[in-house]
Amino acid sequence: MDSATARELRDIWLEYSVLLFRKVDWTAAEHIAFTKTFGTLHIMPRLGTEIPVNLRQHPEIFVVSNIEKNGKPLGVKRAGWGWHSDGEDKQVPNMASMLYGVKTPKVGGDTGFASTYRAFEALSPETQAFLDGKRARFSRVEMHLINYPNLPPLTEEEKRDRPDVWHPIVRTHPETQRKCLYIGRWAVEIEGMADEEGGTLIDELTTHIAKSEFTYIHKWQPGDVVLWDNRCTQHCAIPYDDSKEERHMLRTTLEGDVPFHLTTDGRRVESSLDQ
Repeated sequence: MDSATARELRDIWLEYSVLLFRKVDWTAAEHIAFTKTFGTLHIMPRLGTEIPVNLRQHPEIFVVSNIEKNGKPLGVKRAGWGWHSDGEDKQVPNMASMLYGVKTPKVGGDTGFASTYRAFEALSPETQAFLDGKRARFSRVEMHLINYPNLPPLTEEEKRDRPDVWHPIVRTHPETQRKCLYIGRWAVEIEGMADEEGGTLIDELTTHIAKSEFTYIHKWQPGDVVLWDNRCTQHCAIPYDDSKEERHMLRTTLEGDVPFHLTTDGRRVESSLDQ
């Protein structure tokens, strides 16, 4: 793309958070080149599995697939079941993701997208004020087998590489300056709250984000490409019977920045590894 088109596309993306391109037919190299228009590419780690996570010749592309070849899986099966934003369990989460539908089932295999802008704006003023400046602890170690029961446990080295992180529950988008809810399936604790009380609030907020009035459910067609902003959306691979049809998806992911929130009293609350 020329620079003017790239700027226009980014402006549209920032306004709507999720973009859909249809009837795309590109190579892995073209997929990577297009994604680079938006930022720096991220390479996904294995995280406790010997299953091929990325394309061998193009490690920038993460493979989500239920297809097996010669008895071996081509990619990660059932990735993304449960509402979340990519990389939310890291101190520097991923800015954006771009998913390409190579083979898509006729029945099931949909993906839901939720606007965390709208979810925040729909909260009562009292709840918004209560959350202002509060952070939640996100833990890959505690939630790995809960969110990915089909994968092996993390190794000790992988646990050391993914320490718990505290993120602001209300996040200020670094480009639009809009506020959104930043709480997902890796969250386990809210600072200043008892475990049970905090766990209940996490459940309430994550359920709130996934309400139908904030969500769009995408029915995939072969050749669809969806680009979404992880800073102000969540997404979920809708569970379905994946034994009946093949689903093969290729995803590029972009590096992000440290989440922060500008509170109503002017403080800047950032993510950190320490409470």
